[in-house]
Amino acid sequence: MITGARSIYAVMKLLPVQRKVVLITREPRQITVDFRLLKDSIQRKHPGHRIVVIKHRKLSASYIPKAFREMYHLATCSGCLVDGYIIPVSILNHRKGLRIGQIWHALGAIKKFGHLASGTREGPHPRVAATMRMHQNYTFVCASGHVPASVYTAAFGIPGHRVQPLGMPRVDYLLDSETVASRRERIFTRYPQLRESAASGGRTVVYIPTFRRGKHIPYTQVAAAFAEHDAANTLVLLPHPIDKSPLPNGGRTIIGTDVGVLDWLAVADAVITDYSAVTYEATLRNIPLVFWPYDIGNYTEDRGLAVDYEAEVPGPIVGSATEAVRTALSIGHPDYRKFRAKHLNFVTQEDGSLPDEPPACADRIVDALELKD
Repeated sequence: MITGARSIYAVMKLLPVQRKVVLITREPRQITVDFRLLKDSIQRKHPGHRIVVIKHRKLSASYIPKAFREMYHLATCSGCLVDGYIIPVSILNHRKGLRIGQIWHALGAIKKFGHLASGTREGPHPRVAATMRMHQNYTFVCASGHVPASVYTAAFGIPGHRVQPLGMPRVDYLLDSETVASRRERIFTRYPQLRESAASGGRTVVYIPTFRRGKHIPYTQVAAAFAEHDAANTLVLLPHPIDKSPLPNGGRTIIGTDVGVLDWLAVADAVITDYSAVTYEATLRNIPLVFWPYDIGNYTEDRGLAVDYEAEVPGPIVGSATEAVRTALSIGHPDYRKFRAKHLNFVTQEDGSLPDEPPACADRIVDALELKD
C-alpha cells in the first residue's frame, strides 16, 4: 500500500508547483488558533499565495480518498505546515526543496509522546512507528524553549538542528493584552455568573486534566470538593471531546467545552491540572497552577513522563481533590520566571520575564518556509 502511494505521488510531483501553502491539522472541529494566526501572516506577507487547510483523518477505509487530496496538495504546494503526525507527510518522498514545518499542538510536553512513548500501553508500537516513518520529513520543528526542544528532538526522532527557536503563534495570542480583554468580555457575556463572581471577589477555577484512554477522570470529585466552599466561586471543567467520564450536573459548575482552552485562560484565576501542556500556556498568563497527579504511578507505567515531574512542574503538587480545590482557591500570585527561563526562553526574555511585545511567532514560522513571491 505504501509503495503504491509513493508511485502515485511520484507522478503527482510532475505537476507544476503552485503558489500555495498547505496547512494540515489533526483538529477535527475547527481551525486552531495557531493555524488561524499563520493564515493571517501568510496572507499579509505573501498575498499571492493561496492557502489550503486540510483536516486530517485517522487511518481507515474512509481516509483513502482523502489521502489522495492530501498527496495532490503536497505535490503541488510551495510550503506545508502541520500540527501533528500526518501520514502522507511522513511516508512519502517529497520534492526536493519542499519545506515542511511541524507546529506541534502544545508549547511543551510533560507527558511522553511520539517515539518517546513508543512501546508503552498508550503509545505506538515500535514496528508500526518504523513502518509508518512516524514524524519524518520535517524541515523544521518549532520550539519555544530549551527543555521542549530537547523533548521534541527525542519524541520526533530527528536531528537537534531541525528543532528551531521559532515559538508558536499561540504565544502572541496569549500575550496580546487587547485580544485577551476581548476574549474575557466575550466569556463574561456568555456566562454572566463569572462576571458576578469576579465583581464579588470570587475565583474562577478551571480544571483541565489530561485525557486518559479508556479511563474515567474524577470530575465529580472535584465538583463535590468545590461545593464545600464559598458560593462566590465558580468551577469550570474542560473534558476532552471524546472523554466519556461522568460529569456533574448544575450547581456552580460550568462544562466549558463551547469555549477553547486558550480562551478560558483569559478568565481563569487558577488552573488545576496533572500532566497537561496547558501548564506552559498558563505560565505565559501568570495564572496560578495546582497539580493533582492522582494516578501518577499508573500513568507513568501506561505512557510515561517526558520531564522530572516533581522537579519541573511550576506549582504545588497535591494528593486529593479536596486539597486541589482548597489550594486553587487560596494560592497567591506565582513567579514563573525560573520555569520560563528553561521551558519558554525562546519567546521570553533571558531571565524568563515576559517580553515587552509579543514575539511575532507566526511571522517567524512563515519566514522559515522561505516562500518565493
